[in-house]
Amino acid sequence: MVIIPLYRKFSLLLLVFFMASCGSDLDSFAKDDKNTEAKYAKLLQITTDNSQNYLNYPAVVGSQQLRVLSFEVGGMVDEINVTEGQDVKKGTVLAKLNQQNLLSKLSSAKSLFKISNKEYQRSLRLIKQDAISRSKLEARRSQRDINKAQLDTAKKALQDSVIIAPFSGAISSISIEKRQVIAPGHKAITILGETGLEVKFNISSNIIVNSKKTDKSKFKPYIVLNAKPNLKIPAKFKEVSLEADSATQTYEITLSFDKQDGLNILPGMSAMVWFKNPENFNKKANKITIPLQSVGIEKNKNFVWIVDDKSKKVVKQYIKIKKGIGDKVTVLVGLNNGDTIVISGIYQLTEGMLVKAWHK
Repeated sequence: MVIIPLYRKFSLLLLVFFMASCGSDLDSFAKDDKNTEAKYAKLLQITTDNSQNYLNYPAVVGSQQLRVLSFEVGGMVDEINVTEGQDVKKGTVLAKLNQQNLLSKLSSAKSLFKISNKEYQRSLRLIKQDAISRSKLEARRSQRDINKAQLDTAKKALQDSVIIAPFSGAISSISIEKRQVIAPGHKAITILGETGLEVKFNISSNIIVNSKKTDKSKFKPYIVLNAKPNLKIPAKFKEVSLEADSATQTYEITLSFDKQDGLNILPGMSAMVWFKNPENFNKKANKITIPLQSVGIEKNKNFVWIVDDKSKKVVKQYIKIKKGIGDKVTVLVGLNNGDTIVISGIYQLTEGMLVKAWHK
């Protein structure tokens, strides 16, 4: 019988425990590495040719409710109560001129009217007693009317020294400064209403001819801002000019669209308008065709592997295809324009596997 010292037994137990722990960690690392290792494959992004189906025109964004406000009297700017970009409600006082001189004129006009009106009323009583001539009465009435007109003018001048928001909206721009002396009609504040936006563009007569008696919903117009090229904003036809521009022989079209959450779209921004070409309304829509080698079969069903744009992992997508011959197949159901599919080694993939595009 071999007797092993106690300290050696303890050392052997530690060694076995350590190797077991390391083995477990190594196995786990190997499994994780296998799951996260990306497989290289040929990829194809599904696209359809829109060059013949859609027309596009440059345009500039405008507002369906944009107002440039100004003072109808001249004077020195005394108050500016808003800032650019500020939201305001209808009736809000936006700016004021210095009203000291205007208030003085109003007070004087009130006094003169009060005196002349009192004299006229007195003359009416005297004429009944034949104590005053008819010409004297007419003169006092005329003076009363003059003073009334002066009072009305003074009241309006005071009102015109204040700019009030005509509707609820946002302050687009402020073109005046405090203590600035301005003339009547000088551009002061521009306000953008809460209603929708619009774009205007011109098209040729041949498009107008082909669009006659066409349901407007078939055009499916949308707008792409130059500053936001990946966003398609749905639009609607608002107006079509019935008279051609004499210089360009084109017709002006107006489209309306709604404000977009999270975007500050302002008049003057450049955009591109897209809508379906009416010449192709009666033509068949573009088909989606993919390589035959990208289509798999499972339980008598056809499928492809779609690559998720964010995770880059594959997802099995069942599709319906049109029967035919050759190395291409037409997909009837299951794929959309913009989808990315795997077109090589499809039977080596499993659900959720990470893939990377393979290039020569």
